[in-house]
Order: sequence, then structure tokens, then C-alpha cells
Amino acid sequence: MNEPPPTSPAGNEADGAPARQMPLGIVIARILVVSGMSFAAAFAIFFFVGGLWVIGLACTAVTVVFLLLMFAIERGAERTKL
Repeated sequence: MNEPPPTSPAGNEADGAPARQMPLGIVIARILVVSGMSFAAAFAIFFFVGGLWVIGLACTAVTVVFLLLMFAIERGAERTKL
């Protein structure tokens, strides 16, 4: 069975272009933002089910803030790749 050799998602190593690594700060920021957003969304659902609408809306607002932070971090990550 002749199968082609596996290639990396960044491209072929024979191209001479090394695979770029993401800076550690951006990786940590992504983890923190995703974790914060998931906790805030979970709390929002918990409070909505419990009938605490004002606190649930506040948690929803915090979720939106984390979502906007994620977009900002991704935009910054794209700039560091260039």
C-alpha cells in the first residue's frame, strides 16, 4: 500500500517555511477568556432557571464582554502571525 507521507497543517517542511508557534501569552489569554465565558454563561443559565433575572442578565452581560475579549484576542493573534 503506497500512502503519501503525512504532512503538517502548517505546510510541508521541505518548503523551508518553519511552522510558527503562538506566543504563550495569547494561548493563556485564550484559555482564560474561554473559561471565563463558559462560567459566566453557566451562571447566567443557573440564575435564569432559578428566577433571578437581574443577576442572570448581569451574567449574560459578562458573557458578552468575554466574547468581545475573545474577538480582540483573535485579532491580536492574527497581527502577531504577520
